[in-house]
Amino acid sequence: MSNKQLIDTITEQARAQHPQVVAWRRHMHRHAELSFQELDTADFLERELRQIDGLAIHRPTPTSLVATLRGALPGKVLAIRADIDALPIHDQKTCDYASARPGAMHACGHDGHASMLLGAARLLAGLRQQLPGEVRFFFQHAEEQHPGGAQQMVDAGVMQGVDRIISAHVMSTVDTGRIVVLDGPTLASSDRFILRVQGKGGHAANPDKCIDPIWIGAQIVANLQAVVARNTDAHEALILSVTRFQAGSAFNVIPDSAELSGSVRCYSPEVRARVPQAIERIARGVAQAHGATVELDYVHGYRPVVNDPATAAALRAAVREALPDVPLHTMNPLPNSEDFSAFTEHAPGAYALIGARSAAKHICHPHHHPLFDFDEDALEHGVRMFTAAPFTLNALES
Repeated sequence: MSNKQLIDTITEQARAQHPQVVAWRRHMHRHAELSFQELDTADFLERELRQIDGLAIHRPTPTSLVATLRGALPGKVLAIRADIDALPIHDQKTCDYASARPGAMHACGHDGHASMLLGAARLLAGLRQQLPGEVRFFFQHAEEQHPGGAQQMVDAGVMQGVDRIISAHVMSTVDTGRIVVLDGPTLASSDRFILRVQGKGGHAANPDKCIDPIWIGAQIVANLQAVVARNTDAHEALILSVTRFQAGSAFNVIPDSAELSGSVRCYSPEVRARVPQAIERIARGVAQAHGATVELDYVHGYRPVVNDPATAAALRAAVREALPDVPLHTMNPLPNSEDFSAFTEHAPGAYALIGARSAAKHICHPHHHPLFDFDEDALEHGVRMFTAAPFTLNALES
């Protein structure tokens, strides 16, 4: 089969099975499950995967799956990953596939990711006589809740022998018919911190006899912006946001303590490593200047997602070949975060952004919104890209 015949076959079959991919997506949307609770979703996916000839299926954790397809030709091992969990949001849509589970909603598109990967598995199984190497389909649980399902799957050994890994996310901020595959930084890390300021409480009428943690905390909030403005290279991106300030219980009492917490996001591992020390140095300096003490609790979350340039180039080649009518676009890295980086610690990887916004269809709500939806035409784009990727990635290795 020539390359043109192969791409024509992928295109024809992806279009033919599109209604089935949509049906899979709507089933999962209606039966959304939260992180670490995806038992019904995993059971559903396993039932569908077992109807596809040639797949070896196992569960590395109770709510995740790996399906392995070995091609007839020699080649490398490619993993393709989709996340499957929902968010703790009540679905406010009125469509017939709105979530039937109160307080659980696919408000980020993971149902679409799983459906695209299921569709690609079916197509590639039918092409296994032409398929080089091995493809592992990762259906990952608990992306939305730290410490994340990706690391659990890695700990279970799913990355052993994997040469490259790819993934994708539908994007409600990018129009349908556009795909983005960046070189280098793509998504930010996501860490959080808690600062506890210990002062000395007393009557609000006598502030001179107190060490006011609210006043000191307010100065810490202002001074923490120096971590970005005066402690970080201007060519490096860093976001530091104080998002909670809790203190006191009465209008006429200066409390003993205050607690601040916030979020830190960046793309550079080097910048990320320096931030906790900078926060503690500044906060401690401000507190000590006014007779207070401070304690920092810094929690490292997901690492930044950084695309390997060679893998990204091969994934872009898959888009150009399988989706010649879908232009590749570029954009700045996103400050959002996710746990795909747990996989790319063990093999080069690339992460694509698939446009799924349609103003004409009134599908414009952002991710994590109770009215979130995405344009289901994007599902076919993901299926075709994932199906073509093993061929372009193996061509890279040859």
